[in-house]
Amino acid sequence: MNVGITKNKLAALSNNTWIKGLPSETLSELLKEVRFKSYKANQCLHRKGELAFGLYGVISGEIRISATTSSGEEIVFTRINAGKWFGEIAILDEGVRTHDAFTTLQSEIAIIPKESITKICKKHPEAYMALVSLLCKHCRQAFAAVDDFLLFNPEQRLAKHVITQLDILESTKLMINQQELGALIGISRQSTHKILKSWEVKGWIQRVYKGVDIVQYSSLKALFFEQ
Repeated sequence: MNVGITKNKLAALSNNTWIKGLPSETLSELLKEVRFKSYKANQCLHRKGELAFGLYGVISGEIRISATTSSGEEIVFTRINAGKWFGEIAILDEGVRTHDAFTTLQSEIAIIPKESITKICKKHPEAYMALVSLLCKHCRQAFAAVDDFLLFNPEQRLAKHVITQLDILESTKLMINQQELGALIGISRQSTHKILKSWEVKGWIQRVYKGVDIVQYSSLKALFFEQ
């Protein structure tokens, strides 16, 4: 793999905890192991219970992390946007995948094989610590989600999630269906619909096909500061 091409492709991922701050020698060895794969929308990267093949980084597109109920319904826990790495749990504990991972959009993924990571981490302890830092960051995000569930009401949680995603996407539109949007913050599709309808009546948003367009960003942001 041409290291120059690899560096260019990984530019969007370079500020992430896993990559940022690694010594040049360690980073160079890491880049030599990276592989790239393109996925169509709604294509599976891995399923819950499978052995880990490697660590994933989203160069472009979007990944949804989910589980399937006994009735076959998909419950989405989070979406992973471009610039993020994921899949470190099963790498660190040599266990199986904790959830399903599917592309939401056409995506290009950087993959570092598990064997390569293990080899580099044994040789370079700083690479292992960087991977642990990535895990800790994701744990903190999970605890923050629990805090939100306990501290905020459903409307506040929905507003916070929408604003957070808009800031990440640098957009006024969030393209996601109401069932998935509700699942991400722990409320039903019906409750999500009711909240969005009230926001639309107030002139804060416009509902569009499979998403929402934000009209009054400040009004939504003010909601989750009110406790």
